[in-house]
Amino acid sequence: MSSYIYGNITVLAAAIAVDPDAIHHGAAVWAVLGTAVLTYLAHVLSHLVAHGFGDDGSGSDDARRESVAIIARNANPIATSGLIPAVLYAASWIGWLPAPWAQTAALVILVVRIGLVGVFMQRFSGKRPTFLGLWGGIVLAAVAFVIGFVKVLLTH
Repeated sequence: MSSYIYGNITVLAAAIAVDPDAIHHGAAVWAVLGTAVLTYLAHVLSHLVAHGFGDDGSGSDDARRESVAIIARNANPIATSGLIPAVLYAASWIGWLPAPWAQTAALVILVVRIGLVGVFMQRFSGKRPTFLGLWGGIVLAAVAFVIGFVKVLLTH
């Protein structure tokens, strides 16, 4: 779940940062895809280092390969977070959508994905979704948007 949230926040910041010219020229597609893929790779690398991949030699090669596969699989939500915004920006790039619509839709979808985290967590744990879970997700989405916006202000 942390990968899902983190991936969506980093892509949200990239989606906020692009301007209409970047959307018109296709750079926005590469910005959100690049952010998602590079964040995925950084996440996998950091987990491999943090888990001491190969440092003591006591684990079997099979166990090590399984650990790498689990780390890579658990980071998949980071990589997938950029797909919908990239498709929307690509649709605008080829002229199917106006740039402001594509950007607004990308931002709304990312914020909604983050906002549904509370409900998803309750469902995955076998509980019935509650208003509190939805409210927690809404607060999380608002905080995530502020983080993304501040990141753009401070870095661009």
